[in-house]
Amino acid sequence: MRVDLIYAPVSHATKKIIDMAGSLIFMMPMAVLTWMYGWFFMWRHLIVPNPSASEPLERLLMKSRALRWNVETIGFSPNGFNGYFLFKVLLVLFAGMVFLHAMAFFWRSYLEFKEGPDSLGKYLDRDTLGEGEEAFEGTH
Repeated sequence: MRVDLIYAPVSHATKKIIDMAGSLIFMMPMAVLTWMYGWFFMWRHLIVPNPSASEPLERLLMKSRALRWNVETIGFSPNGFNGYFLFKVLLVLFAGMVFLHAMAFFWRSYLEFKEGPDSLGKYLDRDTLGEGEEAFEGTH
């Protein structure tokens, strides 16, 4: 679906409402889902003995007394990628950063909604090269 077909002809206030709704409806829930699956993925790898949701509470409490961290730097593939722990931690960090970005995007859209059409283009990054300066190859 092309959002710009709906987004382009509407007013400034409607655009900001669409931005806020998109942040709340799409971005935040996906970040939370990625966080939850990534956290479980990381936690399941790090905790020994492995907890199971089907075990009775007494068994889980007994396992919790023998709990230890299992940070392995050697992966399962002898000739391949061996930074599985790093991958799992970065997945959780990615989800957290996306959620922070969603909150910041929502807040910015809300403030621009409150400010009205005067905020249009006001906060754009307008960095330019000074006179006589040239951009390096591949930076423009």
